[in-house]
Amino acid sequence: MNCYKEECILGEWESNDGKGNLNIEKIGETYKCTWRRDKENSSYEYSGIGILIDDKLLVSRYLKQVPIAGVGVYKQIGDLRSNSALWASTQNFDTLGSGVALRNETSESFEGNYKVRYFIKEYESHVFDLKIIRKDQSDDLYDLSWSVNNQVQLHGIGTTHDRQMLLAYGEINFEYEVVILNIDNQGKLSGKCASVRNSSVNEEIYIR
Repeated sequence: MNCYKEECILGEWESNDGKGNLNIEKIGETYKCTWRRDKENSSYEYSGIGILIDDKLLVSRYLKQVPIAGVGVYKQIGDLRSNSALWASTQNFDTLGSGVALRNETSESFEGNYKVRYFIKEYESHVFDLKIIRKDQSDDLYDLSWSVNNQVQLHGIGTTHDRQMLLAYGEINFEYEVVILNIDNQGKLSGKCASVRNSSVNEEIYIR
């Protein structure tokens, strides 16, 4: 996303159906999103942490009380046994991290078992066993789980785009959505989202 588009995407947006709004602000190297949504005489607020990927804002959306949430992208490199990682977490909200995921198999598919190490400045690197499997009844959604000593610590939802996996993740007792936002030439903000709890992709539209 160039500087012009970045400036255009920041600020307040209204849901196309008139039942909510979205605010986007830049915090250091990442983006903070806040959704307010009216449903059946009640109002709900969701938060999000986002990173820019190929002119799109990739966001992990979650309820405000969620203790840990993150967003990331994997890109296949080399002989397709390795993935590079770019990620951000609410634990270090304004800073991007990196990483590498390795597996034994060579495949164009992201499915498989990986050993992954993550890095972020001023913190010790973390190592996880990562499993990626395709969701039932879906061609483009994946379940992800990160384990330490065979105990699942984190779970997430991923979708593929341009040979990359875009994902949202967090603690296993909470729900997360991966949201991909893109601004068009008419200034409309369109989004696609998917949740860890189902196998469908929903669309959202926002206007000024």
